[in-house]
Amino acid sequence: MPDRLHARASHATVLVIDPSLADRAQICECLNQLPDIKVIAAGEAELALQIVREARPSMILLDSAQKGIDGISLTRSIRSWEQAGSNAAYAPWTPIVFLSSVNDENLLAQGILAGGDDFICKPVSEVVLLAKVRAMLRIAARQREICDVHRQLKDIATLDSLTGIPNRRYFDDTLAAEWKRCLRTETPLSIVLSDVDFFKQFNDIYGHQAGDACLKAVASTLSESLFRVEDSVARYGGEEFVAILPGTDASGAYAVAERMRQSARELCIPHERGIGGQLSCSFGVASTHPRADKAPQQLLRFADAGLYAAKRAGRNRVEINSDVVGCN
Repeated sequence: MPDRLHARASHATVLVIDPSLADRAQICECLNQLPDIKVIAAGEAELALQIVREARPSMILLDSAQKGIDGISLTRSIRSWEQAGSNAAYAPWTPIVFLSSVNDENLLAQGILAGGDDFICKPVSEVVLLAKVRAMLRIAARQREICDVHRQLKDIATLDSLTGIPNRRYFDDTLAAEWKRCLRTETPLSIVLSDVDFFKQFNDIYGHQAGDACLKAVASTLSESLFRVEDSVARYGGEEFVAILPGTDASGAYAVAERMRQSARELCIPHERGIGGQLSCSFGVASTHPRADKAPQQLLRFADAGLYAAKRAGRNRVEINSDVVGCN
């Protein structure tokens, strides 16, 4: 890839997009005076877009005159790509500074409206260029730190503080999203709702610290019982856990629940009031093909009914709610 990499051990990457080979070389030579940065250069808009997607530069210096696509259109394309990501709400902002040999106020205004952040006139002053790059990289670094904090806060908000697995909020959001997706793809959706048997008695006998350790162990083994990345387990509340199994029918969900039941049993946690002197869990399974005239909470209610059926039948077992399964 010609004229692409000017390697240096880097904490930040600056992409220079300029159709002039001489101008690119001059700007890159100037930027190489800055410590701890990597400079990447491109002479064509198409190559520049590819580099943006692959290298995700910390900053972009963009000549407003490009071959095939003008600098303003290229800026719009970069901003659109940034916002199209799966985490657009926390997408890092990449500073874009225009370079132009034409001192045109209208061009400057159009560039800013398109998503640009600053403007440098050509011929480029070395002092001005280095000062603006330092400033933009400093601002971009702080903005990325803010994005990281937002992501961490989001993770904290959707994780159960005791067990470390997703919490009820995560479950509610994920169930609503998977319901819509399975409705669109016409695929089944299953839920497995579980409860630690005789957990109140466990706390009374062994204490709350032992109870917390028990819940952590159960959460971990239930999560490890899932083999597909699209499946997830959340703490529903207290000693209850719930699994969402998109694209899984009733028989598949039953098999997952049974694997979970055995895994919980194999923890071999002593419980003198439990089934056979050991800790166990009960499971309710519900499965359906989502419909526009139904709500995901109905599926949850059917799983809850299955769980209570498992408890009435003696605990340490899996029960499918046939009412909802029959509606598939």
